[in-house]
Amino acid sequence: MILSRRTILAGAASLSASLALPGPVRAEAEAELWLPPGFRYPNGIARAADGTLYVGSVTSGQVLRRRHRGSWEVLHPGSDHVYAGTSLRLDAERGLLWGASPDFLPGDRARPHRIFALDPATGSVRRSLEMPEGGFGNDLALAPDGTVFVTDSRKGRLLRLDPGADGLRTVLEHPTLEPVGGIGVAGIALAADGRMVLGNYGAGTLHILDGGDLRAMALPRPLENPDGLAFAADGALVVLEGAVASGDGKVLRVPDPFGPGPREVLVLRAGLTSPVNLTADGAGGFWVSEARIRHRLIKGQESAVPEAFRLVRVHGRR
Repeated sequence: MILSRRTILAGAASLSASLALPGPVRAEAEAELWLPPGFRYPNGIARAADGTLYVGSVTSGQVLRRRHRGSWEVLHPGSDHVYAGTSLRLDAERGLLWGASPDFLPGDRARPHRIFALDPATGSVRRSLEMPEGGFGNDLALAPDGTVFVTDSRKGRLLRLDPGADGLRTVLEHPTLEPVGGIGVAGIALAADGRMVLGNYGAGTLHILDGGDLRAMALPRPLENPDGLAFAADGALVVLEGAVASGDGKVLRVPDPFGPGPREVLVLRAGLTSPVNLTADGAGGFWVSEARIRHRLIKGQESAVPEAFRLVRVHGRR
């Protein structure tokens, strides 16, 4: 265990202040946004203070951008080092759009998993780093000082990239984060006080990292593939339940996630197909990327190929 409470707090104590960017925050009014024809399996998603949305693909390196109430455009077409976008996190202060690029469902040409940073204005690649020791970088959390935290779904680890560092280093490796059924720790959310929540996708569990201590969050039931995680403005945890087997993907709300004893789990929305990631919309809600990739994961569903893909907006309170 290398991670210390002081280390995390140093990066996160000013979170609220750093997010209070100048200018009005304009929320989207739409309940859903359809993505352009040909763009498949949305995953990573980020939103700028001016309402600009960024979306990455699970299976390609294409990253889309949509300015507030504008049209979708290709920010990055994909490259030798960016072949997926399972997470996108915008560091507006430093002009970097961070993403995770695992070679998901690679077929016959597996490539090293990477994380990357794009210029959000031009789409050019600013950083590209290979995951160490064959790790599977899945989701990201960004601290106000520019530190990037990365979950490793293959090795049950949490890694970090410090500002100016040349490579990722492991700060946590634990058996409860290891893969169950192929994928381990996936979603990650960083609270303003430095505490984190990590989700084990295969095991259906959530875990709290408080300084150097990792403990399971007491839940009324195992979650069916917890994926994207985010904190609402009131401190509640919003969890996406990918639900590969049942197909009934949900957006969940866990009030007071750090409290003692069993936590309450509320359903904000059900009936989604493979919800995978989310970003705050600036008005108490979240944009959720619906990957609709279940047909590629479940035997017998191969012919159920979606005709189109979308983002859905969900309010953060029930």
